[in-house]
Amino acid sequence: MGKGKRLKKKRKFIGKGFLKDFSDRLTENFQKEVRNSEMWDQMVAEFGEERANELLKEMKADVKPGPGPYETGDSTKDIP
Repeated sequence: MGKGKRLKKKRKFIGKGFLKDFSDRLTENFQKEVRNSEMWDQMVAEFGEERANELLKEMKADVKPGPGPYETGDSTKDIP
C-alpha cells in the first residue's frame, strides 16, 4: 500500500468519531426543538403521545463527510 492510500485511509477513520459525536449532538438539538414547537402539539393530537415519541426518536441527523482539505469536490468522479 502506498503512502497516499495509507494517509487517505487514516483520514477516513479520524473523522468518524467527530462526525458521530456531531451527528448525535445535532440530533439531540433537533429533537428538543421539535418538542418545543407547534409541530409537536400537532403530532401528539394526531398520533397520541406514545406514537409521537416513537416518531421523534426516528428523527436523526445524518452528517456525511465532505471533501478533504486538499480536495475540491469538483471532480466528475465525485458525482454519484
